Amino acid sequence: MCGLAGATASGEQPRVHAALHALAHRGPDGEGCWSDPAGAVTLGVRRLITTDPGAAANQPLISPDGRFVLAFNGYIAGHRRRISSLRQDGFTVESDSDAALFLTVLGNALRDGGDPAKPLGDLSGQYAFALWDCALRQLWLGRDPVGIKPLYFVEYGSGNVAFASEIAALRCIVPTMPDQNVFPHYLAHLFVPAPATGFADIRQLRPGELICWQDGKIDSRMIRPATCHRYDGEDAVADLRGAIRQSVADAMDADRNVGMLLSGGMDSGAIAAMACDVARERGQKPPPGFVMQFRDAGMDETPRARQLAKHLGMELHVIAAPEEPEEILGHLKDGLRAFGSPFGNPSIVLMQALSAGVSKHVPVCLAGDGGDELFGGYPRYRAARMFRFWQHIPGVVRRAMAGNFARTLPRGAERFVQGGQGSAEDAFHFWNDRAGISQVPSKLSLAADLPNGELSDRLMAFDRKITLPGNQLAMSDRCGMAYGLEYRVPLLGHEVMAIAGHVQAGAHLRGGGKALLRAVIAPMMPDGYLCAGKIGFNPPIAEWLVKLGALLWGNEGRIIEVLFGDLPVTNRQRRHYWHRATQARAPDMALSLWAMLVWRLREECWQSDIGEANISTAMVENVALFAARIKTGGYMPERPQPRERR
Repeated sequence: MCGLAGATASGEQPRVHAALHALAHRGPDGEGCWSDPAGAVTLGVRRLITTDPGAAANQPLISPDGRFVLAFNGYIAGHRRRISSLRQDGFTVESDSDAALFLTVLGNALRDGGDPAKPLGDLSGQYAFALWDCALRQLWLGRDPVGIKPLYFVEYGSGNVAFASEIAALRCIVPTMPDQNVFPHYLAHLFVPAPATGFADIRQLRPGELICWQDGKIDSRMIRPATCHRYDGEDAVADLRGAIRQSVADAMDADRNVGMLLSGGMDSGAIAAMACDVARERGQKPPPGFVMQFRDAGMDETPRARQLAKHLGMELHVIAAPEEPEEILGHLKDGLRAFGSPFGNPSIVLMQALSAGVSKHVPVCLAGDGGDELFGGYPRYRAARMFRFWQHIPGVVRRAMAGNFARTLPRGAERFVQGGQGSAEDAFHFWNDRAGISQVPSKLSLAADLPNGELSDRLMAFDRKITLPGNQLAMSDRCGMAYGLEYRVPLLGHEVMAIAGHVQAGAHLRGGGKALLRAVIAPMMPDGYLCAGKIGFNPPIAEWLVKLGALLWGNEGRIIEVLFGDLPVTNRQRRHYWHRATQARAPDMALSLWAMLVWRLREECWQSDIGEANISTAMVENVALFAARIKTGGYMPERPQPRERR
C-alpha cells in the first residue's frame, strides 16, 4: 500500500512534497515524485513495498510508450496470474507489481478509446489511484468499488484539482476549514459519509467512483465489479468455500511477511483456517495470528483465539488493550489525525493500539472485515426478519410498549420495540441512525440504489454500501497505515461478494445468522467453536467517557457543559443523559455522547492555541495560510514543511 498526493496547477511541487512528507507513515519504504515537463501536473507516491521490491516497481510508474504516469495505492488479487497472461498475449509489463498490472490494464483501455471503468471492474482487490494521460492531458482518479482504500480531492484556483490519500496531506496543498454542516450526518452514522468529509470543498471519492479531469472540467462515472461466477444456487456452500479460499490465497501473495487478525469470531476464523490450509499446500509455515486482550473476562476473546490457533497450528501474539486514560486519549488523537474528518466509533482506539502491535511483526495482515455485512451477522438483520410479524400487532399496542416498558428490556429488544412503532421505513431509519439524543437533529445519508422489498435485504445493502466503507474499512485503513501496516480483506473479493449477494437475507439469517458461512467453515473448526457467541470488538464506552471526560475537562459539571455546548437540551436532560450513559445502562446513549466528545475535541483543536498539541503542526500552519489566502485573495507561494507524523 502507499500514500498518494498530487495537483494539476503549475509550481505545486513544494506543496506536493509537503503532502508526501505528511504521508510518510503510509509509505515508509520510499518516495517518488513526477512532474509534467509542461507544468500541467505533479504526481507523488510514498511507497510501502508489498510486491516486487525491485527498482522497476518504484512509483510513479511510466508506461513503456511514455504516455501514462501512474500513482497507485493498493493490491490486485491474482496479479501474478494476470501479468503472466498479459505477457503471453504480447503486452509489456515492466515489473511484477500490482501497480504495473494496473497501469497496463488501464493504459490499454484508454489507448483503445473505451470506457476504463469496464476493465477496472474486472480487477478484484483494493485500490486508489491517479493516472496522468500525457497525450490527452487528462487526470484520472479512482477508488475500488467496495471502498476499501481512500482518496480525497479538491477543486481550487482556476479550475485545478489536488488529491491525496488523507485529508491532512491534501490540506498541505490546498488549505481549507472544517465544515460544521456535516454534524447531523456525523451523529447519525458516527462518521461522515462520502462524498462529504467534514471540510469545506474537500470531497472523498465514493466507492467505485472514477473521475476524469481535463481543462478544469470533471466527468464522473462508476466502476461496477465484474465476476466470473455464475450462481445457480445448487451448491452455494462449495462455491463459497472455493471463492474464499482463492481470495485468501491471493491476499497472501506478497513479497513480505503476512499475518492475520484472530478474534473469537467466525469471520477471522474462516480466514485463518483457509490461510493455514493454503500455507501448508505451499510448504510454508502458517501465518502468525494477533488478538487483543482485555482485563475484563466478559470482553476478552483471547481464550477462543488460543483455542483456534492451537487447532490450526498457528503462532499467536497477544496485544493488550489500552486501559489508562492517557493511553486511550493518545490513541484516540492519533486515530483522529489519520482520519482528518470526525470519526465517532470508539473502536478506533483499540484498532490503533492493535495496529501498533501488529506492525512490529508483519507489514501485511489479513482481516475479516465485511463478514457481518455479507453473511448476516448483525442482530438488527434478524430483527428485520421478525418485523413483518410484529406489524400484525395493533399500532397502539406497539407504541405503548415503546415507552417505559422498553427500557426494562435487553438492549436489542429495546431497540427493536422502539424502532417497531411505525412502518418498515420508520424501522429502517431508527435502526440505522446511531444518534441517541432526540433533541439533536441527525440525518442518514442513503445510497440511491438501495433495493426495495424485504427490510432485512435493505439493511444489509445499506451496510455494504454506506456503513462498511465509511466505518470498518476506513478505520482499518487509517489505523493500519498509521504504522505502515497493510490490512487485506479477503471476504470482500469480487467472487465472494457475488456469491453472498445472490443469497437472500433470509437464507443467511437461518439459525441465528451467517448460516451459509457457518456451513462453509464448520468442518475446519475445533469442536464447539461455532457454538459460542461472538463478543465483538467493542470497548467499555461508559467507563471511557468518565476517564476521558475527567482527563480533558475535569469535574462532571464541566464535562456536561462542554459536551452539550449550545445544543437545545435542558440542564436536567443533560445530566440525565450523562448518568444513563456512564452507568452502563444505555450503551446507545454512551455511543452518542462519545461521538459528541470526539466532535468537541475536534473543535477545541481548531479554536484554541492549546489545540496545537492535539493536531499536527501541518494543520495549524494551514489555518494561518488559509487566513492569509483570504486576506490576499490568492495562495501563499511558500509554505513550511510539516512535521512528520507517526
